[in-house]
Amino acid sequence: MATTDDYGQGVSIASLTDTPNAETLAKNIANAIVQRSVMRFSSASARAAALTSPVEGMQTWLQDTNLMYHYDGSSWVPQSTETMGWTALSSLGSYGGGVTASTPAPRMRKINDHGTEVWEYEGAVNISAMNAATTTLLFTFNAGHRPATGRGFVTYNSSHYGTRLTIATDGKLSASVPTEAGNGVNKVWLDGARITNPAAT
Repeated sequence: MATTDDYGQGVSIASLTDTPNAETLAKNIANAIVQRSVMRFSSASARAAALTSPVEGMQTWLQDTNLMYHYDGSSWVPQSTETMGWTALSSLGSYGGGVTASTPAPRMRKINDHGTEVWEYEGAVNISAMNAATTTLLFTFNAGHRPATGRGFVTYNSSHYGTRLTIATDGKLSASVPTEAGNGVNKVWLDGARITNPAAT
């Protein structure tokens, strides 16, 4: 009589007293292990055709979206994944006049957070001249790293006053500080700037 594995995963193991059948033995083990591994499918429709009765805890990878999903008992839930690792800004566009990379280095990354694309920024830039209450161009992103609509954030700067950062649809990352900050601001941080669903219009 067949038994199950020692780890409580329901993998059927043939007993020495069972009628020899190599095909059944192999199939029982393969089917049990496959459904507990990461299954790959070309699309959600291909997955639905193959897994008509998914079991809670199953994991799949869809090749058309390049995302991992798990089945929570009622639906397939996408997992968070990094689609572009932390990348130096210098590889993604060009700095404005008088603007250079500072410490920590300014970087950007892209992740898929449970089905929603998110762009994140960190680090800081040095600015040779930044007048208060005016807009200063810090950086211009190349195509592919520009949001579909303009976005704005508030971050930190060397004057300890807030900095308003904006990223326009043409890729221009600009900054402005209030009059109270004076004209001596020489460093702006990007930490905390985050775009959720950059393709939204």
